[in-house]
Parts: sequence; structure tokens; C-alpha cells
Amino acid sequence: MSENILRIGLPKGSLSQPTLDLFEKAGYNIHGASRSYRPSIDDPEIQLRLIRAQEIGRYVDHGFLDCGITGKDWVAENDADVHV
Repeated sequence: MSENILRIGLPKGSLSQPTLDLFEKAGYNIHGASRSYRPSIDDPEIQLRLIRAQEIGRYVDHGFLDCGITGKDWVAENDADVHV
């Protein structure tokens, strides 16, 4: 895996579609999000993962993701050592 790939965790469930809409407003085309935990995006330097919002902070803390979109409450509850 290339070091130039940004691994982003996106929340699945009720926050999934609003988050995907935000990326599309920013000009990205995302495909397969409704059928896969690994939707494709039209930027070769970005890799997306759909993950439960409660787990995103932990995945970033442990280095499985570079960043993610989740709530501060989940970061605090998991005691994740990440920048908010």
C-alpha cells in the first residue's frame, strides 16, 4: 500500500448518507457505498472505509485509519488519543 493514500473512516448507519453527501458537495464521486464497507472514490489518493461511528476514533488511535468522521462523544467514550 502506498504511503500517499489517505485512509478515511466514515460512519455507517444513519450518518452514512449525510456524510457521503458532504463529500459529493466537495466534488468527489463515491460509488458502492450502499453495498460495501469499502466504497470507491474518484481520487486515487483516498481510501474510504464505512465503519461504526463508535469505532472510528479507536481505528484512528491504533493507526488503521489516518482520520475519520465521528462524534466527540465516541472519541471520549473510547478514550481515543486523537486530535478533535
